[in-house]
Amino acid sequence: MRYWIGVIAVFANLAESLTSPIIVKGPSCQETNDGAVLVTADCVDSTFNTVIIDAQKDISTPIPHRRISGHFNGSKIDFNIYLPESEWKGRFFQLVYPLQNSTAEDAEIVFGAESGGYTNRVAGGGGYRADAAVAKLSRTIAMKYYEKPKSNIYGYIYGASGGSFVTAGAIENTLNVWQGGIPIVQAVPISDPNNFCLRALAGLTLRSQKDAIVNSVRPGTDTSPFVRLDAVGRQALREVTELGIPLDAFEDFEGIAGNRTDFLQTFRTMVIPTIESFDPSYFDDFWTKKGYLGTEKSKLGDFFRKLLYEYNATIQAVKVGDGGVPVAIKLNGVPPTPPEFGIQLIVKSKDGKSSLGTFTAQLDSRLKTAVIDLEQNSTVLALLTQGTQVNVNNRAWLAAATYHRHQVPTRDGFYAYDYLRDTDGQPKYPQREVLIGDTISFGASGGCSFNGNITTKVIVMDALQDFDALPWQATWYRAQVQKALGPRFNDNYRLHYVANADHFIDPVPQDQLTRIVAYNSAYQQHLRDLSVWVEKGQQPPDGTSFTVDNGQVKVPASAAQRKSIQPVVDLRVNGKERVTTKAGRRLPFSAHIEVPPKTGFVTSVEWDFDGTGKYIKGSLGTLQTVVDVKASHTYWKEGTYYPSVRVTSHRDGSTKDKFAQVANLGRMRVIVN
Repeated sequence: MRYWIGVIAVFANLAESLTSPIIVKGPSCQETNDGAVLVTADCVDSTFNTVIIDAQKDISTPIPHRRISGHFNGSKIDFNIYLPESEWKGRFFQLVYPLQNSTAEDAEIVFGAESGGYTNRVAGGGGYRADAAVAKLSRTIAMKYYEKPKSNIYGYIYGASGGSFVTAGAIENTLNVWQGGIPIVQAVPISDPNNFCLRALAGLTLRSQKDAIVNSVRPGTDTSPFVRLDAVGRQALREVTELGIPLDAFEDFEGIAGNRTDFLQTFRTMVIPTIESFDPSYFDDFWTKKGYLGTEKSKLGDFFRKLLYEYNATIQAVKVGDGGVPVAIKLNGVPPTPPEFGIQLIVKSKDGKSSLGTFTAQLDSRLKTAVIDLEQNSTVLALLTQGTQVNVNNRAWLAAATYHRHQVPTRDGFYAYDYLRDTDGQPKYPQREVLIGDTISFGASGGCSFNGNITTKVIVMDALQDFDALPWQATWYRAQVQKALGPRFNDNYRLHYVANADHFIDPVPQDQLTRIVAYNSAYQQHLRDLSVWVEKGQQPPDGTSFTVDNGQVKVPASAAQRKSIQPVVDLRVNGKERVTTKAGRRLPFSAHIEVPPKTGFVTSVEWDFDGTGKYIKGSLGTLQTVVDVKASHTYWKEGTYYPSVRVTSHRDGSTKDKFAQVANLGRMRVIVN
């Protein structure tokens, strides 16, 4: 910390702070045996040792605070430090994500202030090292601003999804920079691209049967989805769930395998190019070599070969857009029923013997056109002229959908992947020379080896409906930490699961609110628990009790057995989770709500009788940890409804605190004749 002391003098004069670089001097940060940089409180990271303060400004919204804006000289990484005028209690909070900008959301700033901290926000791209440099700088700035030159300032880093990679890098590769961290919906070295490939496999094999799957995983089901599928569907669903996609998450089929979550675009623009970059021969091997689904003699292999769409065409006309860049081409023909997604066009040489480049597009058989997808290689598009030959196919998409089979992890502990091993423990399928996930996770985290040797206290928070960061994978990292820390494990680590929550830190879409709760309130409470754990030595609530069965994380039904911090709610009509009634008949709903011991009180209850995500506030009596509430509703139209009740709990029972209102749902099925 002492090497940032020069900042104090710089900030004494605003004009100087706007023009003078802050050059940090001291011992250099050292590289670890794993190739990461170990950042300590006193070392200097040569990549981030020169800071330019661009501005400081007092701002009144969302709360009165001072904003310090700056950047690192010679880089595009900028940052903001938000210092609330009052209520500071000697800590800061820092949200991280590889692609974020440096502007904190209002909620971040207000939550930080109301939790006794200031807020740091660093643009992504510098891994944990840029974040660490700002964390250290911010301490000196805060001591000056709050006029507490000898303060011991505690720091807490947290991040979701890709931000969990950055957080993992920080909690393993820094010392006394942050005192606690929260990886949220934690990604691990096998997550990318494997988890995306599982989703693609589900989309290809299960789309025609999605209605049966959705119906059989909704509340009040009376049938297993495996019973309702054909042989190909059963095999595919078994594979993707054994490897970790939550079975219940298939209620959101379009989220898993469709465009509700931009999955199709992500698979096209990120996953396939990543495989092509790391392992270019894979796509040919898939269709030509033994051991790959493209040549496999099985019902699933036959299914994939029937999905293959390929033909040669000649460009008849090119439509250009702004800047003369082609946006669509007219072909001499498009065979009937082209795939809705996954089409790649290979530009051929004049003699047709070599490939000059590829691009992707959407086909229209009626108009005989290919509408070119955005963000294509302009050099390749420049080759498109009348008479150009192209090969049109979906080979890469089909092949990529089972790439996970050839990426069985070699590190110990990834037990769900035993599904892809034989009885001798050997992979069932040929393995590629490179394990892409290791490289991606190392780069995205800034150099994390995921050895579990954490240097801060850590609370991991995962979501049980997450089809991106699969829930069981967090248990692998838990085992890594347990192995590294030994008897110190329980004093430094917790794993919590949030039921009825998925992957996304963004607001839950309206049409998903009836089945999904936002998990932000849960990690807010975890951050508060983390600060008390670090600063006062008060143990946080126990992590979630769980078991893992065939790749599926299961939790107990009661709050006392489940533990963690989330309330548990059970919704019924006359004691049943599924009822059939006549239109116009009034139904009595009852919800039993429990808060895990010593984690708070029920603070709200809301009802969504139609299952549309539109809730109405229900009545609630005095603050209690166990509550039974009732309501009634009449359905006037025939149909099947999935009503839900949404509840929240708060540690202190506050109904005024906008933060840390931990939510959960209870749901059921009502059939109206």
